[in-house]
Amino acid sequence: MLGAVGLVGVAPAAASPVIAGLAAVEQALEALPATPDTAWGPTADGDHELLTISTAAPADGVRRLLAIAGQFAGQVRVRHTASRLTEQVLGGDAITDGQIVCSAGFNVIKGDQSFLLTAGHCTQGLPYWQDIGPSVASDFPGVDFGLVRDDSWDGPGAVDRYDGSSIPITGVGTAAVGEHVCASGQATGMTCGAVTALNQTVDFDDGNVVHGLIETNVHTDHGDSGGPLFDGAVGLGTVSGGDGQTDYFQPLAPELAAYGVTMAPSSDLP
Repeated sequence: MLGAVGLVGVAPAAASPVIAGLAAVEQALEALPATPDTAWGPTADGDHELLTISTAAPADGVRRLLAIAGQFAGQVRVRHTASRLTEQVLGGDAITDGQIVCSAGFNVIKGDQSFLLTAGHCTQGLPYWQDIGPSVASDFPGVDFGLVRDDSWDGPGAVDRYDGSSIPITGVGTAAVGEHVCASGQATGMTCGAVTALNQTVDFDDGNVVHGLIETNVHTDHGDSGGPLFDGAVGLGTVSGGDGQTDYFQPLAPELAAYGVTMAPSSDLP
C-alpha cells in the first residue's frame, strides 16, 4: 500500500462528506447483531447506502436495521425482497461430492498442478469431488472461495456456454457498475445482465456473512454456486448467492492472490 505523499504548502484534500457519512452508516450496521436474509452496501452512484431486507428476515433484526435507517435518514435506501438470500448449494459444469452439487468456477494452475476455483461454502469440510479430486482450501464466511485439486485432466482457461461451445478466459478484471456480464452454472446454464453495485455485504439466511461482493441482476440458482462471472474473455468472480433476482459474486482477483494460482491457459481448449 502506497503511503500518502504531501506537497509543501498544499493542504490534504478533505474526505468527502458523503463517503464519511456512508462509513458511519456501515459501522453502525456492522455493530448490530447478525440478521440473516439481509444485505447492505453503497449504491451504484455512491451517494447512499442500500439496505436489502428479505421478508424471511427475523423481525427483531429488521427493527434494529430500520432503526439505523431512520437514524441516518436521507443516507439509507431500503429495498425489500420476497425471496430468501441463500448460498446457492443444492445439488460452470456440475461438480458433486455425492451429497451436494456446485459449479466449477475457473480452471487455474500452480506449478504443474491443475486446480479449480469454486465457492468456499461448497468446499467447507474439504469434500472430495467425484471424478475431479479433493478440496484443498476453503475460505468462508467473511469471503467465499475455495480451491479443488483437479486430478482428472489439465482443464483449459474457458467457461461453458451451455450451447455446445465454450468461451476462452484470457484475463482477470475488476467489475465495474453498469458492466455487461454473464454467469455460467449447471442449474441455469449461461445467463447475462449487469453489475448493479460493488463492495456489498450479505448476511445469508443461515447467518453466514460475506463482505466485498459484486451485486448483479444476473439470474443464478441453487447449484450454480462457485460458477464463473465474466465479461467476454475476462474473468471477474464466482457465484456466492442471492435471491435469484439480485445475485452476488465473490471477486476473482482476491481468490487468485489468496491461493497463489494463475488462470489456466485457454490454448488447451479441445
